[in-house]
Amino acid sequence: MTTDGMTRWQGIAQKCELMIQRCLNCTTLLAPLMATCSACQGSNLERVPSCGVGSIVSSKVVDRGLSGLDRGRVPCTIAIVELDEGPWVYTWIDGDVPAPSDCPVRVEFRPASTAEQLPVFAVRAGDQR
Repeated sequence: MTTDGMTRWQGIAQKCELMIQRCLNCTTLLAPLMATCSACQGSNLERVPSCGVGSIVSSKVVDRGLSGLDRGRVPCTIAIVELDEGPWVYTWIDGDVPAPSDCPVRVEFRPASTAEQLPVFAVRAGDQR
């Protein structure tokens, strides 16, 4: 958590841009939470904005607890999305994932609970990138 009580993803969501990492040694683009470069093992990384668009690599429906008084559980889709820039990110998918699941998705920003750790992507129809 950051010092003001927000998670890293909530801070990103407030800015309405998905940030990824770029290695300053070899310019490889990396997932948002990487600490070292997978190509050169360098640790000199900078945060850069992502276009926030990609394709679903893998997804699975899981039961997720609801916040609020009823504390029920609902099915939600967790996924790995390959961003158009190359890095893969773990995410929640908003809406149903059609088969085949390689349809385009775009990051969406919305208020989240303190426990929220993943960005949310929404499925886009056909060629909407």
